[in-house]
Amino acid sequence: MNAPPAQPLLGIEQALERVLAAIVALPHEVVALADAHGRALAQTVQADADVPAFDRSAMDGIALRAEDGAQGAIVSQVGESAAGSPFLGALLPGQCVRVMTGGVVPPGATAVLPVERIERLDGDRYRLLEAARPEQNIARRGSEVHQGAVVLQPGVRLHGARVGVLATYGRDRVQVARRPVVAMLPTGNEIVPVGATPGLGQVRDANRHALTGLLLAAGAVVQQQPVAADARAALTKAVTEAWRDADVLVTSGGVSAGDYDLVPPVLQSLGATLHFHKIAIKPGKPLLFATRQHGGRTQYAFGLPGNPVSAYVCCALFVLPAIAALQGAPAGWQLLTLPSAGPLPATGPRAEILPATLLQLAGQTHANVQNFTSSADLTRFAQADWLAWRPAHSQQVLTGAPVLLLASPRP
Repeated sequence: MNAPPAQPLLGIEQALERVLAAIVALPHEVVALADAHGRALAQTVQADADVPAFDRSAMDGIALRAEDGAQGAIVSQVGESAAGSPFLGALLPGQCVRVMTGGVVPPGATAVLPVERIERLDGDRYRLLEAARPEQNIARRGSEVHQGAVVLQPGVRLHGARVGVLATYGRDRVQVARRPVVAMLPTGNEIVPVGATPGLGQVRDANRHALTGLLLAAGAVVQQQPVAADARAALTKAVTEAWRDADVLVTSGGVSAGDYDLVPPVLQSLGATLHFHKIAIKPGKPLLFATRQHGGRTQYAFGLPGNPVSAYVCCALFVLPAIAALQGAPAGWQLLTLPSAGPLPATGPRAEILPATLLQLAGQTHANVQNFTSSADLTRFAQADWLAWRPAHSQQVLTGAPVLLLASPRP
């Protein structure tokens, strides 16, 4: 009896679609503003006041009526407006107020002339070295943001500037997505601690640390698990313990086609549904994605290849979007097109993810894509800062022809 024909492998886009279709966003929690850094916002934030909340000076100088501001005119100072200490009077013709950057522009003033454009005379008089223009160096109330305007949308990552926006509008507590808990589980009899000297056929536990950096930057809480041995009982016990409380299980190794590649059957024995195993990508073909229902919630598992470059690429392209989606954040890739700094050969039936750097050639930014061949050579791979994506069955690329990069430097 003939075996059924092999099904074509999923492409990168189709595999990511399956991952994101399975994601159920995590619940929200309220945290203090000081604890919001790096979190995914889970609410719409509106301005509670106009910004600026008053007519604000953009320069150190004098505030005056523009109609009094002809070049060579002389005006008299009647007060001072520093940040936090406004002048409360109103200007009359021929008068000015000394004003500091960020200070309140007094009623009646329609221009601020900077100190470099005025000459102080005897007493409190100033000669104008150039003409004042209406509204010069004044930020009127509400000119930046009006009260009630939406200033932050759900799903954005709260980096420093956005946390500053929350503070600007009085948000001392903020609703954010719960951080996904990720269990990191390297597998393989060959793995030894980083501080150990590897024997023949052994390697140090590098994948754990490379992948943890990616996950932490994406907002995950990473639980480190001991290396699991390549034995069915030992691996089952390790996966059971690692996956018990974690939202996401990330393994490295044990997903290819060898006698000791036991991750797929172990996951299935623990109630997991395999959504795919092996995709059309180079490096990273053995990638596995599975889910299970456990304790009233959905849990996820990514079986990454053991070779370090393969594991890194698969984590960047699939695990990180899943971590983002769990937090309600945008989860797709963005691509940047740049001219190639050199020729590239045609690709085969699998999409290729290659290391790249940026070069300036003839005044234009080019992508210097490396024809990378070894998924075990993390040292060379780490020299680049970007990931290039060459789709399957791509034609040869000539120098100057467009190539695709993931739109931000790799984490």
